[in-house]
Amino acid sequence: MLTPIAIMSFNRPQFLADTLQSLVAQQDAGFETREVHLFQDGAINRWSSMRYAEQADIDACLALFKQHFPNGTVHYSGDNIGICENFCQAEEYFFVKNSFATAWFFEDDMVLSPVYFRMMERLEKYASMVPRVAYCSAYWNYYASRGEVEAHKKAIIPLDHHWAFGLKRDAWLRMRRELEGYYALVRNQDYARRYHKAIYDYFAQSRSVPRGSSQDAAKSWVCARLGLLRLRTFAPFARYIGTQGAHMTQAKFDELGFANTVMQQAEITDLQFPSEDAITDILDDQRRLLSDIYRDELADIVAHLPARKLNPMRRCSEDVVTGAYHLLLNRNPESQEVIERHVRETKVYTLVRGIIRSREFQDVMEGRGKPARGGLPPDRLCSEDELFAAYNLLMHRDPDAPAIETREERARTTLEVIRDLLASSEFSEISAKVLHPW
Repeated sequence: MLTPIAIMSFNRPQFLADTLQSLVAQQDAGFETREVHLFQDGAINRWSSMRYAEQADIDACLALFKQHFPNGTVHYSGDNIGICENFCQAEEYFFVKNSFATAWFFEDDMVLSPVYFRMMERLEKYASMVPRVAYCSAYWNYYASRGEVEAHKKAIIPLDHHWAFGLKRDAWLRMRRELEGYYALVRNQDYARRYHKAIYDYFAQSRSVPRGSSQDAAKSWVCARLGLLRLRTFAPFARYIGTQGAHMTQAKFDELGFANTVMQQAEITDLQFPSEDAITDILDDQRRLLSDIYRDELADIVAHLPARKLNPMRRCSEDVVTGAYHLLLNRNPESQEVIERHVRETKVYTLVRGIIRSREFQDVMEGRGKPARGGLPPDRLCSEDELFAAYNLLMHRDPDAPAIETREERARTTLEVIRDLLASSEFSEISAKVLHPW
């Protein structure tokens, strides 16, 4: 049985077209009997209702796949579920529902040499005989010069990014058990708004951490902990083309020299696989690196993490309802019944939208509002608690360090803080992304 293929796609048909064409052009691919699956993510997030893509781009990706693989299978989430959930669905399809020994995964931004499958078959054959191997790939050491590639083209080296890779089921089953704590922090929520600090706290319990909070970083971390090897060829049998993406910009793409990659067109039949002792050394190095990052870099990493982001569509609590009325209207809610109704029925985004669209709020913003009996002074200075409340309610995140420092250095009224946030480009961007328009 030929190894099945997963193509992971989102909203970049301009890259996917080249990736699919390079797949179709594979030598001895056996597509008559090989399963080919598209795992297509959607545009509007299932949990936060935030738009991350245009439907036209999603539809274009679906059409491209059917054009290149008319007999392929489409797994379309409909909603946006994010990179992590999309990969989990692909892995569970291959390894739980169908129990394939190995599956190959290709994202929508890698052009393959015509002999990529042949090289993967060689790597997979080796991996099947070495229980400690989990991942294999033929995408090359992109830091190396052309001269270095030529000198070491037969070498097998540790895998960096999980690009165009094969993954073994027995390794995945071990990894999945160890990743349950990570998945509890990132699954069934908007992955793009994951809480990085909580993830690093989870990693740090092992006294070893990677330099990222992504699902790829978590998988490399767990492989090191379990003593599972991730390998790639030194020679380039693929060319990365993703100038824009979740973790890439044009500037970074240019800096890393991806555009200068010259792919190997001929198969290398005498790869130099690592000995058992070399495998042990590689795994020791990987564990040591993660321990060193924990010891030497973790404090700085955590200090520069983005502020915690919140789901705009989270349920209201009683404290949130009361806090929104205090912050935005300078008064208590009309009654306990109003509070309980919002707690039962209302999302935070909807609550805040309703208040901001009200005549009462406009009067407050323009200084025309009449203070309610027992209400809060409209010209009160913004406390740290109200600063957090303003960011949580309007920006759906915590304030970052500069915002907190500004409050400490320069006294501002709560009204001034609210006006600044409402006038910010970030507020406009969030409002434009959420499915319910302002």
